[in-house]
Amino acid sequence: MSSQNIKLQRKNSMTYFDLIAWITENRKAVEGCIIDNVFLVQNTENTYILKLYCGGRDQELIIEPGKRINITKYNYPKISSTKITTLRGLIRGDIITNIHILNQERILILELKRGEKKIIVELLPRGVLVILDKNDKILFANEYKEFKDRLIRIGETYKPPPTVEPNKEELEKLIKKGSIAKALGIPQEVVNYLSLQSTTPDINLIREKIKNLEISLINGEIKPCLIEDTTVVPFPLDGCKEYQRFNDAIDDYFYTISQKELSEKSSRKILEEKQKIITTIKQIEDSIKEYENKEKSYRQLGNIILSKAYEIDQLLLDNRPKSKKIKLNLDGVEIELDTLLSATKNAMRFFDEAKEYKRKIERALESLDELKEKLEKIEKQEIEKQNEIKLVLRKKEWYEKYRWSISRNGYLIIAGKDASQNESIVKKYLRDKDIFLHADIAGAPATIIIAQENNTILEDDIYDAAVIAASYSKAWKVGLASVDVFWVLGNQVSKSPPSGEYLNKGSFMIYGKKNFVKNVKLQLAIGLILSENSVSVIVGSEETVSAKTKYYAIIAPGDDDKERIAQKIIKVFSRALPDIKGLNVLKTDIEDKIPGKSKIVKTSITYNS
Repeated sequence: MSSQNIKLQRKNSMTYFDLIAWITENRKAVEGCIIDNVFLVQNTENTYILKLYCGGRDQELIIEPGKRINITKYNYPKISSTKITTLRGLIRGDIITNIHILNQERILILELKRGEKKIIVELLPRGVLVILDKNDKILFANEYKEFKDRLIRIGETYKPPPTVEPNKEELEKLIKKGSIAKALGIPQEVVNYLSLQSTTPDINLIREKIKNLEISLINGEIKPCLIEDTTVVPFPLDGCKEYQRFNDAIDDYFYTISQKELSEKSSRKILEEKQKIITTIKQIEDSIKEYENKEKSYRQLGNIILSKAYEIDQLLLDNRPKSKKIKLNLDGVEIELDTLLSATKNAMRFFDEAKEYKRKIERALESLDELKEKLEKIEKQEIEKQNEIKLVLRKKEWYEKYRWSISRNGYLIIAGKDASQNESIVKKYLRDKDIFLHADIAGAPATIIIAQENNTILEDDIYDAAVIAASYSKAWKVGLASVDVFWVLGNQVSKSPPSGEYLNKGSFMIYGKKNFVKNVKLQLAIGLILSENSVSVIVGSEETVSAKTKYYAIIAPGDDDKERIAQKIIKVFSRALPDIKGLNVLKTDIEDKIPGKSKIVKTSITYNS
């Protein structure tokens, strides 16, 4: 039987062949990049984002030791930590000079220029991320581990995991069983793709086929393939979705796994907490039934004693010299009485017990209400957590690394966040028929409207872009109410200064007539775009944002810091959209879009207070 029929198990980490293909495809995209910053992905313990700056463009390299490495377009929520601060101190600002595989294993080395350091990423099970000095001494490890053959700890010399190959007898035995993948230490997907036979195979021929696959991937013969919820590979398999780039296939595949794992982890944690509360509720409900029965029983005993008080007093007097306690059968119920007390006082003793159990019932009911309320909150939290994951794990468009908006007629507007991005926008994206805008003040972003073929950019679109150019300029920070913005065609903008002059980074020469949009109000609309599976944040003029959503707030220069304003906006959106849970996770995104200290001057939203 052909091994082509063997069903694939879900892939949880990149294979050696995946790593070869990814390096072949992405070497030029990573080498020469500056490590601009380092983050940990929120809600994970071991997933890192390296923010790279590469020739005027930003990109994010996601690293999960034991799983994967790829350039990601997804908006993973990022956090810092003590460990991240240490990592930043070692590699931030350094340049990646080379990437390669160690010892034909799932171990990637990123060589750095400054101090000749190395980043080691092990994609093997229980893999680690470590930083080495030029002598291979460990400067940083994401986890400190002690294995049988090596020690991962600061100051130790890094040793890769030892490779163990089966001896000839074991190899032949495994092959006879049809376990070619296990025998040769290759993934089943490779066995399936190469149609390696499980009956009397020629081991030399098998090894030749595997070597040829390796060579073809090194030579760039990559055909990305993704089988949903099963695998991602750099060669075609039955039932796969084809991709143009292997990196994008890896990104989509592991994004889906990450989303499921985060969802499962969140659900599992909440489920455990729910189960504890449910168990406690059941225990309290059982106790309440027990207390109710005892209260009823003691009250009944007290009433029986009172109903026969005269006879009981006589019996107690007769038995007092003989015994301190006496058991009497009254109305078929055996009751123990104290001979030193009267019948009435004996009855009161039972009534007191009944009252104590009533108090216990009341206290238990209070605890029960509190637990049920807590359970309800946890169930709401579960929904909110699932929504948070959906909201933050979304694919980013290329322009989201810049300031951006969409004009009311559908034109893309982009603006730089700093001098480097200003330079990048003009060099990479500004064409002759595009429109370049700049606030008429020192310290403003390069802003462009990207023209569309056979469509004319109208005055309304220019105004929408002028709002972006004005709002993200220095004018906002100094508290102006308005500022003029000029615009020109792309062919009027040049990086070449007049002879003998020099232009700073992010500065440009404008040739010919400037057109002005006068007194552009410093007012920025921030809105929520609702779609079937996601919620995203958009900014722009009120006219452009109101054309896309009815949920927005308008801000102007004010006294509240960005964090406070973002929280206020979230509160407004949350009250207006009570059915959409987890909106607070958008706070960082909203905060990033606020130009500086602000105030809310208007909201479009009405809601029941």
